Amino acid sequence: GASSVAMQDGGLLTFWYRAKYEGANGAELISSRFDGQHWSPTQVVTNSARVSGDIGITIKSLANPVPFRRSDREIWLFFAASRLSGWATCEIGLIRSLDNGATWGHAERVYASPFFNISHLTKSTPFLFSDGRIGLPVYEEMNRKFPVLLVLDADGRVIDRRRMGNGGKVGYQPMIVPTGPSTAIAFVRRLKSRKPKSILISRTSDGGQTWTVPTPIELPNPGGPISAIRYDSSRILLAFNDDAQIERNITLALTDLEGKTYRRVGVVALMDSEDRKHTVAYPFLISSAPGQFDVVYSRPMKTINHVRFSSAWVQAGAQLQTATQ
Repeated sequence: GASSVAMQDGGLLTFWYRAKYEGANGAELISSRFDGQHWSPTQVVTNSARVSGDIGITIKSLANPVPFRRSDREIWLFFAASRLSGWATCEIGLIRSLDNGATWGHAERVYASPFFNISHLTKSTPFLFSDGRIGLPVYEEMNRKFPVLLVLDADGRVIDRRRMGNGGKVGYQPMIVPTGPSTAIAFVRRLKSRKPKSILISRTSDGGQTWTVPTPIELPNPGGPISAIRYDSSRILLAFNDDAQIERNITLALTDLEGKTYRRVGVVALMDSEDRKHTVAYPFLISSAPGQFDVVYSRPMKTINHVRFSSAWVQAGAQLQTATQ
């Protein structure tokens, strides 16, 4: 399943979900540590049965674990928990570790809706507001898929919910990158039924209270998620599938803080063959040290993979692209 990663004691702590198939009963959330050279044996963080017992509701499957480092020792792991078949019955769960992922507490419910609290899913990196509140990008999938920003207090309780994009079928799985004191941009995964087949972008200038309708940019999107981080004071680095039809590769690109100009800098993963079952999907990008970056991604139903690269490699790719334009 989709993977994600957090920094941990100079290394990495990666999470993904494991099941017989997507949405299968008895799914597990899995973690593994990287010390710079080797990956540890996998650890089961929790599973469907344990989450069911923790929150008192029968949970069929789990998906999309997303870590948030709360402090030097504390990690929060948000995830999607499905009650029935299909992701439309999901709600968001939260499990916390106070010892850097060695052990985990009981799962809790994140109340994204005041009524049935269903049809909300995780996928993208949480972030901190300047006042200490936590932004959790999620999406709804009951009738129409659309992106949502949840605002949580310091204890992890939802205190605000902002629908992004003025409603309608406007994409999902927003990847939000703060760009200033009250500004941010969101890279949005397009609906496979919608055209053009491009990454969508939405902007806020009032601290996430309102967002522009997601509009297409020049980079293609086959209907897969996008991962993005601040690269430096004036640029954003994003990982995406550089193909309008299929998750054929994972490419990196640089853009300005307005998200107006884009420059590809290199390819970090390629599919095994032209077989559409052998795609490279769900990139998750972090900066793990000054001048050092990591991408984890999936070869669906096969493996979780990891690539490390440097800012020198990014800069060399950007200069090469400039020279060939």
